[in-house]
Amino acid sequence: MPPPDAPRTTRFLTGQQGEPGDQLPRDVCTRAQSLDLLRQQAVGRLIHTEDAMPAVTPTCYAVDSEDAVVIPLPIGSHLAASLEDVVVGFQADLLDGQTLQGWTVLIIGRSHLLTDPAQLADLHQHGPQPWGRRAAHSFLRVDPELVSGSRLGL
Repeated sequence: MPPPDAPRTTRFLTGQQGEPGDQLPRDVCTRAQSLDLLRQQAVGRLIHTEDAMPAVTPTCYAVDSEDAVVIPLPIGSHLAASLEDVVVGFQADLLDGQTLQGWTVLIIGRSHLLTDPAQLADLHQHGPQPWGRRAAHSFLRVDPELVSGSRLGL
């Protein structure tokens, strides 16, 4: 038993007290498993910078046939101008607050605005929609260079 003044940590998700270094049990996923998990969700978070500050934007998305994340940008979005050819992150997860189980996937990659007219026409017709089903003005593609995923609480 540690002395009463020993440092203690709060375990992620449970809020229970634990010893330094305690972690939620997790299984690390392969790249393929992580991308398969991403395909199961439709909402995630785009991680980028805005005015040189960290920013996280919730967004709808889809994973295309080349394993890239495609994000719709609504009309009037300021993101299109600032996210061309920059490194961004994208995270999606499915976490259950009752069972304290789930998964999380993070990708890091370079973002590009899609410009091919045929691809844009297909995305406008069949691709992910922005929040509130507003019309998408453009689409951002994030090519996954680094992919990490974990199943938590198993």
